[in-house]
Amino acid sequence: MSAHLSPEFLFEAFAREMAVAVAALLGESTTVTPAAFPSSPPAWHARIAAAGSLSGEFEVGLSDADGRRVSALIMGFQPAEVGDDAVLDTLRELCGQAVGALKENAETSSVALTVAAVAAGPPAGTPNSAWQFPLTSEAVPVLVMAGELGAGAASPSPVARPTAVVAAPTPQPAAPPAGNLDLLLDIELPLTVRFGQTELTLLHLTRLGPGSVIDLHRSADEPVEVLVSGKVIARGEVVVVEGNYGVRVTEVVSTADRIRSLGA
Repeated sequence: MSAHLSPEFLFEAFAREMAVAVAALLGESTTVTPAAFPSSPPAWHARIAAAGSLSGEFEVGLSDADGRRVSALIMGFQPAEVGDDAVLDTLRELCGQAVGALKENAETSSVALTVAAVAAGPPAGTPNSAWQFPLTSEAVPVLVMAGELGAGAASPSPVARPTAVVAAPTPQPAAPPAGNLDLLLDIELPLTVRFGQTELTLLHLTRLGPGSVIDLHRSADEPVEVLVSGKVIARGEVVVVEGNYGVRVTEVVSTADRIRSLGA
């Protein structure tokens, strides 16, 4: 454990890593500075459990406007188009990125953090600090930290044990740091627009020819599906853009579902 690790140091580090995660998703950079407490309590919060050199729980809160604004910037929407589930998914993902980054940081690795819950409503604990980070000239989210952490049990020193001859394990490739999104953002994924689907018998397939009509069992006004790597991530309507077909997105699955589908 770093000798100067304190709850205040951890709170600032957590806010900084959340800001870095947002900025990385937007391809921007930002800085975290202390802020005044908002006039109204946060409308969204995440509860973080801590164990190790510091123990207890603390909460990270966001105002309703900031929660929807951050979600909208990440997803390319307008704040008014962002639903409650999208705000919760965004807050959960950003806190998860911060937890992963702090685990890799030598100054904070002595504390094991876990995202215990994400919910609507103000934090239950007493606010103790606030941190702001500019994303655009209009968007300057404020993170409110609440709760208290106490000194936890120090990591025990390893106990000497008799050595035994065992087979060497097969080396495993090192995993990239959890907080480094830049390694993933340039990966290209195939995108497909599906108008419909059906099944044909081999007999019907052999009888297909020019002029044949295939029923896709989908009405003309139903939205088409947008798939990435074979997984549905959005739905929309077909449009024509300068003589080319396009899709205007009308519905996007939640951030958590998109991430789960890409990992399936």
